[in-house]
Amino acid sequence: MLKIFVISILLAPAAAAAAELESLKASDVASAVMEAPLPVPFGVEGDRYSDGMIQGYHLMALTGQKMLYTQMADTRAKFEEFKAMWTPVIIKAGLKPAPAEYSPAFGALKYESSDGSAIRSFLCDTAHMPLSEADMEGKLSAALKAEGMTVVGSFGLPVDPDTFPKPTVNLYYLTAYNGNPDHEIQLRYLRLRNDSVKLDHTVLERAGIKIAASYGVNSVFYIGRRLGVIASTADSMEAAGKQAEYYKKMIGARGEELIAVKTDKLPRPAAGGGAQYSYLTKVYYFK
Repeated sequence: MLKIFVISILLAPAAAAAAELESLKASDVASAVMEAPLPVPFGVEGDRYSDGMIQGYHLMALTGQKMLYTQMADTRAKFEEFKAMWTPVIIKAGLKPAPAEYSPAFGALKYESSDGSAIRSFLCDTAHMPLSEADMEGKLSAALKAEGMTVVGSFGLPVDPDTFPKPTVNLYYLTAYNGNPDHEIQLRYLRLRNDSVKLDHTVLERAGIKIAASYGVNSVFYIGRRLGVIASTADSMEAAGKQAEYYKKMIGARGEELIAVKTDKLPRPAAGGGAQYSYLTKVYYFK
């Protein structure tokens, strides 16, 4: 007998089915709008974040393929504040600003790149990286820099019980643009829903994944292409092998890239549905 479960994510700001924490959707902050002036300059808020605190959600930039945009600027004046804040960041990143676009509640700052670079962002809070704000920011920034990726902005977001209940940092950095964001080398987060299922760091590192940090056996901050993991339990090695072959074919049919298959015998059989399962198989792949 077989029991199959697909690893899923506890946090997925960028996409509902994503297995990584990558960026924040406007809908995640729409219910908690705060109006405030431009970010507090560095030094005023206790030097917790390199570029200060963003205290108005219309000032928080989301990253598109070759743009920074906001869905919270419901007036032209708010978009002009957004534009004034982020145009210098685009220029600092070595990118060429293109004409801005604005319609009610949506404003975009597009840019051009001579070397194929694009700005991406990563959102993280102290609930998932149990460090001080400064150490959290420093650890993530250092991981990016170690991979030769330039950090172009680092902002704190205000604690809010409905949106950001824990201290949160939003990092902006450069990576090589790819028409498929899943294939870009990005800072990402993977967490398995089952706390007892262990991620195999050696398997990931052999696939070229850079492990940035890990807190718990079932989660990892990493730099690389977007990962996927499927896990299944079985009552025999033969059944586990058949299930692995099924998922390998499914991954190939979707045009995704298999990384590795790892089957382990459980220290204790797992019970479910009136049966006991002694083997756990994890199928790692690039989305």
